[in-house]
Amino acid sequence: MERVAKYFLIGIAIIGGGLLTAAIIFAVSFSKAFGLFDKNYSVQELHEEYLYKEKEIDDLIKYYYSIKPNKRVEIEFENDEVLERLVVQSERDSLKYYQQWDVKINGIQKTDVGKELGWNEEDFKSLKEKLDEANCISIADGEPVKVGFKRSGLGMYFFNIFYKKETDRSLFNNGCQYILIDNKLALEYGGGAIGPQCFPKQKN
Repeated sequence: MERVAKYFLIGIAIIGGGLLTAAIIFAVSFSKAFGLFDKNYSVQELHEEYLYKEKEIDDLIKYYYSIKPNKRVEIEFENDEVLERLVVQSERDSLKYYQQWDVKINGIQKTDVGKELGWNEEDFKSLKEKLDEANCISIADGEPVKVGFKRSGLGMYFFNIFYKKETDRSLFNNGCQYILIDNKLALEYGGGAIGPQCFPKQKN
């Protein structure tokens, strides 16, 4: 009986250890998936990041518009080989709207969204290099141009770059999601579908 009890306790210990290890792995994976280890940027920190890479961001925007077709394009890179998200929409026909997630760049020309965009792999490579130089991950055309800086949890930080004097800047200065810095720049924190919608550390 003592031997049976001994092996029973050993078995319980092994099972308990395995469950504990599995729980730790799950907790770490969950935290990474929801960005619990990601850095939160204050308005001042985000502004400093922009100033540090202002020239590179300007160069990124110039290159982006040099290759962008006459269509609205939003693009975010996950890494050198995969796009997190790609949106292409006709400026003349709003019904011609293409969106894909987790798109492999290799062979993208064969997809509907790739054909609509018309870029080759070298175009994607060069744009990714420009984004890396600017320490950013996405760009979307418009007024202002929206440049994605970093994801944090379910949210994301953006630089909104203005180019037109007539743009109403007051729409980008609500003290929560948008912080207007000057006539050229508004900082943005988008909290995602279920995340907080204001800048971290900015709540009163």
